[in-house]
Amino acid sequence: MANTSESTMFDWRDDPTDCDADAITAALAPITADYDLAFGARRVHTATYLDTVDGRLGSRGLVLTHERGTADNLALLSREQVLTAVLPEQPHWPARIEQLHESPLRDALADAMWIRAVGPIAHGRTVSRVVAVLNSDAKTVVRIHWTEVHIDGHDDTAVARLEIKPLLGYQHDANNVADALRAAESFDVADRDFVDTLIAVTAQPTAQPPPPMTADTPAAAAVATALHGFADAIAANVAGVVDDVDTEFLHDLRVAVRRTRSMLKLAGDVLPDGLKERVEPDFRLLGDLTTPTRDLDVYLLDLPTLGDHLLVGEPTDLVPFGEHLRRQRELELRKLVRVLRSKRFTDFLATWRESLTAVTAVTVTVTAEATESSTPTAGALASQRIMKTYKKVVRLAKAITPDSHHDEVHSLRKRCKELRYLLEVFGPVCEPEAHKATVKDLKKLQDLLGDFQDGEMQSAGLRVFATQMLESREPTVAAPPAATLLAMGELSAHFARQQASARAALTDQLDRFLGSKARHRIEAMLP
Repeated sequence: MANTSESTMFDWRDDPTDCDADAITAALAPITADYDLAFGARRVHTATYLDTVDGRLGSRGLVLTHERGTADNLALLSREQVLTAVLPEQPHWPARIEQLHESPLRDALADAMWIRAVGPIAHGRTVSRVVAVLNSDAKTVVRIHWTEVHIDGHDDTAVARLEIKPLLGYQHDANNVADALRAAESFDVADRDFVDTLIAVTAQPTAQPPPPMTADTPAAAAVATALHGFADAIAANVAGVVDDVDTEFLHDLRVAVRRTRSMLKLAGDVLPDGLKERVEPDFRLLGDLTTPTRDLDVYLLDLPTLGDHLLVGEPTDLVPFGEHLRRQRELELRKLVRVLRSKRFTDFLATWRESLTAVTAVTVTVTAEATESSTPTAGALASQRIMKTYKKVVRLAKAITPDSHHDEVHSLRKRCKELRYLLEVFGPVCEPEAHKATVKDLKKLQDLLGDFQDGEMQSAGLRVFATQMLESREPTVAAPPAATLLAMGELSAHFARQQASARAALTDQLDRFLGSKARHRIEAMLP
């Protein structure tokens, strides 16, 4: 007899059996002529399926479940293993990685979760049963593990999976069982891992994408559609910011606001009825309002590794600094949340989205009735605005020298961001290969410009924070120790060196972006 055994997976395609013995017996009729069946206990458990809002676990082939019972249990399923953890107390969702109970399961989740929080995405009920397959001698030769998962709201997509597992030395019988089921109409050999099947069933539904932009799309419709997408992103992240779920909600909201402001500035003139001018002040205010909290988030996210840059001080010297950052963030977040919860903001965002929908609908109707030459197109707008913005970038970049004031470098960074947003919005009407190469070069330039600004802003910010800590009048807050202020001074010097390093590397990247090859690529890219 062989000393190795292989299991086989099948999917059951008919109505769920709910692991009823009679229903399973009927389903396994193809093998009951040669084998008898004996049923183990029917097991039922309910679980909550968890993931980040952007599906980071599912995209990495991971399924995280929380099961309530006599004790709270977490289980992490991957294609390679299953990890479980018994929780000392009921968790509160959503939760970031540091809010989960310390365990090997948490360690396995850390990279996939990153700084995002996991929360419920689905609730499910799992029913399972082990069926022993007996030969003519009444000896168990094979075990069939029958599992059915029912996801709330997905009754029509219940997952039923069978695993045929031979006992040692009875691979021949397992092959017989597998062959019989393979020939039956209601069974399919599983073509993907059970984890992948669960991910497909529990995945959050994605929004219907807008109609694809073409070179002939009316310019106003193209701009309004892009702005509507940014508005949807703002709306989708408001609750996460208000509830302080994780810092990426504010980051994503802020990016959507910044993209909106850039698109209004660069192409908002194609919108009708002075719409651009009416909303620009509100988006400028919203952008300014999100800045303090986001800046503090950046410091707090970097705080665990800031101590690595200290040569004289110790990481523990930065503890009072971290406490100060958290107090300041609480104050700034409170101001931001007050605005985001206000009726004025809610009404403004709803009206803005309705206005953009109306622009798209009217533009499409007008275009259907107008001559081709009378309606500006997305292709024409893309060519004009991308080239215009590129020329601004080139003009600013050519003026940069090693002695240029930092304000000139920051102006270049802003223009580069605007060019990047135009390339993102009008990418569908650009030549793909040239577009990809242009974005790649621009991103490298932006990374250097970002390092330059981060170095300056963080160095200056540390000086501001040190002053705040020294001048604090809060009776419950002790004056900062000298060691903390000295450590902050060290960090300020580190960021100043980062700025200088980025500045030195900037010239080479500018030459690459300003060369004739880059210009020809831009021209070849445009519709």
